[in-house]
Formats: sequence, structure tokens, C-alpha cells
Amino acid sequence: MSTVEILGTAQDAGVPHLGCRCENCETARADPERTRYASAILLEDDGRYLFDATPDVRFQLTEIPDGAFLTHAHLGHLTGLLYFGRESVDADELPVYATLGLRDVIRENEPLGSLVDDRNVDLRSVVDDAAVPLTEASVTPFRVAHRESLPTGTLAYRIDGPNRSLLYASDVDTLTERVESLIRDVDVALVDGTFWSRDEIDRVEDVPHPTVSSSMDALADADTEVLFTHLNHTNPLLDPGSDARERLESAGFRVADRGDSIEL
Repeated sequence: MSTVEILGTAQDAGVPHLGCRCENCETARADPERTRYASAILLEDDGRYLFDATPDVRFQLTEIPDGAFLTHAHLGHLTGLLYFGRESVDADELPVYATLGLRDVIRENEPLGSLVDDRNVDLRSVVDDAAVPLTEASVTPFRVAHRESLPTGTLAYRIDGPNRSLLYASDVDTLTERVESLIRDVDVALVDGTFWSRDEIDRVEDVPHPTVSSSMDALADADTEVLFTHLNHTNPLLDPGSDARERLESAGFRVADRGDSIEL
């Protein structure tokens, strides 16, 4: 049996967010139970495989995984890779799966490049729609549209277990036809839920994401179990008692929570 454990559900910088005094952040500072780590999952097959190496990885894992699948080059999805280096756990050729572009960024830029030189990581390229077989499960990357400061490409991952399938699409610009099709084609989907609405921040055009409310409309008739992840610190869904949370759950959707386990 293959199992996916949710390790984190926040946007890259987590909750509380540095420099923010909003109600969500202040509540999380006062109550550790309301803290949210950056979005990541762990697939347990015969081995243990991390998806997204976040800045919170030292809280999310206790042991070196058997491999790591990276989605793209932003803060919350890449920088935790540094914790596998000599200054931390000193991993021994950890298999790291990434696009060709992201592999080059890691190799050519310090301090990430030292991970390659010191053989802490073994970089392995993945190709769109080409499955990576594990033991009982397989992992298939799919290119998705997402703003990029570096032209590395951004991936969503489909995980096929012995009995069920899951899509991890934590960070996308919009719910394109392809992304919606990928969601509808699996049993469970972890979907970008960064913003509830477009008026949460004053620079939403610089950080495009599908709003949760619009995704709910688009997926209202989907048979897939949809859980929203990658929540920004401004998102009212962070409050279990909010009107937004009630609307979400009444419509048959859920907010992903750290510690949730999904059998595949």
C-alpha cells in the first residue's frame, strides 16, 4: 500500500508570515496549533519520497527521505534542499528529481551547487508526462503554467498507487484546461488555494493564482476529492470558524491539514 502524508499547507513563507501583523499571523504566533508550514507532501511506498523541499523541512521530516521531487525554483519549494548538505544532515547522494532547467540552476548556483559537488544530492531530470516508476507507486510530472523568475519550468505531479491516484498541483497561475483535466482524472487532488479572493493583497497581478472561490465553481461537478493547499497568510480559510471555511466545506471541498494521510 502507498500512502501520502501532508507535511505542510501554507504558501512559501508559511504562517505566521515574517513582518505581518494580520489576524491570521498573530493568532499563529499566540497558538502554535495555528502555525502552518510551507506546502509539501511525503509519499510512502517501499521508500519515502518528499515533494517540495521547503524552508520548514527540518520540522517536517525526522529522517533523510529516499528521494525528493521538486516542483519549481521558488522559496517554499526549493530552499529546503540546503538542509541535506554538510552543514546539516550531510545526505549521501539523495536522488532529487527536477526539470532540466531546475537541475542546471541547482548545479550552477551556490550554495546549492555545493550539494552536487559534495555528493549530497544526485540530480535526476524528469520529462513532462513520463512516469517515474517506484515500487508500488509511480510518479508522473506534468508541466503547468506558473510565473517564474528563472526559466526552469513548473511541475505538478500525479501519483498512482495500487488502488487510487493523487494529483499534487500546489502552485499554478490559473486553473487551465490542462490542470482542470488533471484534477478530474484522479481520485484525490491537492490544489493551489493561495488566495480565497483577489482582494486579499494589493499586488495580486504580480502573484497570479486561481482563487479558491473560482476553483470551487470550476470543479463543482468533479468526482475528485479536492483539498486546497498552499494557503497564503491572508487567506480566511486559515480560520476554521470563518464564513469562507463554512462555504468551502458546505460545497464538498476541504482545506488540507498537516498530518492528513491519504491511502493510495
